Amino acid sequence: MSERKQPGWRGKPSPLIMQRIYRGEERDLEGYDLTGAELSGANLRACFLAGANLRGANLSDANLEACFLAGADLRGANLRRANLHRIMMWLTDLSKANLREANLTAANLHKVNLSGADLTDAQLDEKWAKIVSLLTSKKGNGKNFSGYDLSRTDLRGADLSNANLERCFLAGADLRGTNLKGAILTGADLTGADLEGATMPDGTVHE
Repeated sequence: MSERKQPGWRGKPSPLIMQRIYRGEERDLEGYDLTGAELSGANLRACFLAGANLRGANLSDANLEACFLAGADLRGANLRRANLHRIMMWLTDLSKANLREANLTAANLHKVNLSGADLTDAQLDEKWAKIVSLLTSKKGNGKNFSGYDLSRTDLRGADLSNANLERCFLAGADLRGTNLKGAILTGADLTGADLEGATMPDGTVHE
């Protein structure tokens, strides 16, 4: 099996390609290095951006509706007021990104990294709003996450005391130091989860 390519493996696009990208005339942007790119207000609707490096890019007010951004690097990117309706962001890195007032309705944010991201006044569906709140605030005490897919998420130090995690997918999740006291874990999948130092439902500390 071939080694997974790193974001930006395709290199930087030429100035001519950049103009076409901005106007929405280029759709296949897989693996491009767009680090720090100025794409404010750009029309990127339905672009294929898997594995693209958009670290620090300015995408404020850009249209990214229905884009595919799986595995893309958007660390520190400015996505303020961007249209992210129906976007696919599986395993996308959005740490420290500016998502203020962004439209994330019907978005798929499965296993994204939202550490330090600013989602003030962002529009989110109810389910994702709850997940995003948990990932950013680490506060889920007493909440219902029954059946949710939280696999491979970073929940280090989170407060999930008395939470309903019945049938929750937590495979590969980082639960180090997490408070699970009183939580319902019936049928939960904890395969490969790191529970070092976590307080378990019965109050004992996992070693």
